[in-house]
Amino acid sequence: MPLSDAADAVLQDDRGRSVLRFERVLRHPPERVWSALTEADELTSWHPSPFEFDPEVGGTVRYGVGGLGPEMPDGEVTEYDPPRSLAYTWGEDVLRWELRPHDEGCLMVLTHTFDDRFKAARDAAGWHVCLEALSAALEGAKPADVRDPERLPAGWTELNSAYQKRFGIPPEKATPPPTG
Repeated sequence: MPLSDAADAVLQDDRGRSVLRFERVLRHPPERVWSALTEADELTSWHPSPFEFDPEVGGTVRYGVGGLGPEMPDGEVTEYDPPRSLAYTWGEDVLRWELRPHDEGCLMVLTHTFDDRFKAARDAAGWHVCLEALSAALEGAKPADVRDPERLPAGWTELNSAYQKRFGIPPEKATPPPTG
């Protein structure tokens, strides 16, 4: 999975916190993409921690829908404006999805805010793989569960190395991939 200019994460700093930013143009209207971002049965095909949530600011986000994904504490919805924006906590991190109409369908912007800069490459590679799976799912493709010998998604290792170089993260300091 090559690092294409259109799909790359950008690493930014926001008041001492690291922020990964992805922008993708998807060939579907915001309402269709919103469903893929919020419906539990659709999340299982591409999201690393499928969830259900109470659709309101302050609502609870419950991870591990259908026993999928790692065990983690509940999160909280911090922004809810269908079909334009959704933000919620994911452990200590914050995920924010923004959807805007675009001539080709929808511009989706994902920002992932976190404290540990050394996990930026790992998480960028993970989201890169997930967003490719989201695009494929929106096009009707069945989810592929192709894994390398370490049980990581196909292409993740190469993407992680490329993002380490891009973000200036020495491999010996980089956060390792999640296990399990």
